[in-house]
Amino acid sequence: MTNTKYVVLAAILITTLQSGHLNASILEAEKALKALLSDVQDVEAELEKSPGSETHYKTQYGDTLDEIIIKHVAKMPIRRDIVKRAIVHANPHAFKRSNPNWMYSGRKIKLPDAEDIRNLIFTDEAKKKMARGKNRDEWIRYP
Repeated sequence: MTNTKYVVLAAILITTLQSGHLNASILEAEKALKALLSDVQDVEAELEKSPGSETHYKTQYGDTLDEIIIKHVAKMPIRRDIVKRAIVHANPHAFKRSNPNWMYSGRKIKLPDAEDIRNLIFTDEAKKKMARGKNRDEWIRYP
């Protein structure tokens, strides 16, 4: 994603927060958004530095998702629970009922990259909500 897309995304989220009924202050939301976007950029930079890193892992009997994350995805600057959710989200075939504690053995799972993290955080529904406010010039305004 280019920097202009990040700026547009930040502006849309701030506008949504201002018009919504959220109790969080705008400054806290801006800080959280900046931290989130910098983490995604750090993940992208880390993945570009090490193109030979593993992208898939075949689960074995006795593996836990936390062990897999520690051994193979430990360098990501994102909290472990978000990485865990990204793995489950990207590999529904490897988990019973999308539960990270119920992992099947013998399944090939895709280890998360920046795109997987982005897909987890910015869902299609959130993208649709952000797109709703883009045509404000066409809106009808009543006094």
